[in-house]
Order: sequence, then structure tokens, then C-alpha cells
Amino acid sequence: MAHFKINDGVVIDFTTEGWAEFKKWIDGTHAHLRYTWVDEGEAYNIIAFDAPVYRTCSINKSEATEFEASYKTLGSVSIIPTAQGRFPTAAARPVASKLTFITPNWCDKTTWYSGSEEIEDEVATDSGDHASYSVSHQNMIDVYHGKITFEEQLKDEDGSNYRVRVKVNDVEKTEQDPHYGTGGDYTVNYAAGTITFLSALDPGDVVKVRYHYAQKATYILKPQAGKRLYVSTVEIQFSEDVVLNDTFTFQAYGYVQVFAPQLMEPPYNLPLNTLIPLGDPLVYKTFNDLLNDSNGAYPGYPAFGGLNWRALKKQAHLFVWEYTVGQTCLESAYGMEIHIDLVHDEPCGGTFGVATLYCTSDSE
Repeated sequence: MAHFKINDGVVIDFTTEGWAEFKKWIDGTHAHLRYTWVDEGEAYNIIAFDAPVYRTCSINKSEATEFEASYKTLGSVSIIPTAQGRFPTAAARPVASKLTFITPNWCDKTTWYSGSEEIEDEVATDSGDHASYSVSHQNMIDVYHGKITFEEQLKDEDGSNYRVRVKVNDVEKTEQDPHYGTGGDYTVNYAAGTITFLSALDPGDVVKVRYHYAQKATYILKPQAGKRLYVSTVEIQFSEDVVLNDTFTFQAYGYVQVFAPQLMEPPYNLPLNTLIPLGDPLVYKTFNDLLNDSNGAYPGYPAFGGLNWRALKKQAHLFVWEYTVGQTCLESAYGMEIHIDLVHDEPCGGTFGVATLYCTSDSE
């Protein structure tokens, strides 16, 4: 049985049953539980809600005569994930907008914007030479040097961008443009959390810095309000020098009132819109796990583009997941989202490790 903690340490359990035992939970022999089912092509996946336990069952269609005759019509095709953590969706739907989502670089904490915290106008500490100043946190988020694809479009929860802003005596200064490598008023060592002015300041000058700093590696994929988000393909790109230092997890969540409303009652009393895990997470501890679960790969992309900051400096290896039978569907009305995590927030070694999720979106 798998265990997941949610609000205030409440534990949600998941257990897989054979059809004979599972049937007892939904036909009233043990208890008359709410259930729903998903047609996966070769099999039916069924899930029932039993207080803090999610009971699941998979039946091959060749063995599903009783289910089809007596139980199938009582359920409804669901957006509950399958045992592999994937979600079905209808084959036909309105024309949707194409969207691409790209995670931060798991090798570089200065890209972990999605799990960052903002610091507003911190007074920086002078190192003593009146040119180098430090802030209280390392791993400042860098959205200026091409480390994150589409970085100029990123906004935090307040709708602000992630650029570091530096003021001297409340007058904003200009960071050196990486295209030129010269000019500007200062440079930033984002990993160390230091600001270096190209000309020394006066001893009495006050330097204030607005920045975000990395805390967690968590990346959250979710639809906009009023939208559905369909994930059709996922790619993970690793540089040839990458070192896997942590475990990756992909976990779906949804609103408690949709997927387990009984948990809103005593003794759990979970509040409205609490996110609870949906099914077991996908867990990748080793590169073998990624190889075994992916359903495709591309030849390695060689390093090219020279030695400047715009180049691909290491050969890239790609793992591919294509959802050819059923796409993952996330419904905003149900609070559905997927969290991509490093379990211990330990960065990978090497140059880069990034996931790209190719999606479409339409109205609910």
C-alpha cells in the first residue's frame, strides 16, 4: 500500500485489488463505495474512494464480462489517472491552442524560478571595497542569460518578472548586457548572490536589491482558469555530463471535493480546494528507470555553436514519452495539476537536465 501525506499530516493510502475483492467494495458486501472507471483500450482501470484509501483495480477486457454487464453502466468515464499516472481523454474535442512548457534546469539552481521566493529591496552588504556587495541568499534566479527558454515571459505570483533589480541611493542601475559583455553599471554572480559594480561606489552609498532566490526544484504544470490542458508528448533532455543526484517524481493532484469529498468530513475535515494526490506518482530513481518507462528516444544532439554563452556546449540525450492512446488531461475546474519534483531538492551534476511538455489547451 502506498502512502501520501497532505494537510496537517493526514495520510492518504492507495491499494490495488483483484476484481473479486474490489467488487466487494463497490457492490455493498463490505461497503457501497463510489467508483469510476477508465477505458484504457485493452483493459478497464477502476477506482473507488474508501475514506482515506483509494482502491484501484485493473481488468483485462477478455476477463471483464461481469464488469461490463453489471457495473460499467453505473460508472462514468473519468479523469482519474491510470496506474501509470496518465490520464485518458476523449478522442474528439474542439480545436485547441498549442502550448509548450519547459521546466527549469535541474542542474542549475539559479533557474529554479517556480520554487523561488522574492526579496524586495534588501540592503546589500558592502565587502569593504565599495564595489562588491552581497545579499543574504545564494542562487538568485537568473532570467537574463539564456538559461531558461522563454525566460523573458516568466512572471511570479504577483505578475512581476524575475529580473534582479539594483538601486543605489534609490536610483535604479543597469546590469551589463551579456550580448556585449561590456558596459552597464554592474554584473551579478547569481549562484554566489553577489553584485559587482564596474566602478567603486562612495562609502556612504546604499545598495538595495530586489531578487528571487531558489528554494525548491518543484515545477507545477496546470491549466489556466476555465481551461483544459492536454499533454501529448513529454521529452527529457540531459547533457552528456549529467549526474543524477536525486529522485524525480511526477505526481498528479486535484481538489478534495471532486475526488474524495468524504475527506472533508470528520475526522479529516480537509478544507475546500485542498489538493490531494491522484493515484501513485511516477518515480524515477535511476537512468534505467527513465529508459525503461520512456517509449522513444532521439539520436544524441552533438555540441555545436562555438564556446560563447549561446552555444550547445555538451551533447544532449533525449528520452521521449508519447501518449498515443490517451493524452493526459488536466481540468482547471477540478484543481488538477502535475508536480515535477526532485525529492530532496538536490541538483543534478553536469550542464543541463530539462523536461519539455508539449500540450494543447481548450475551454472547459
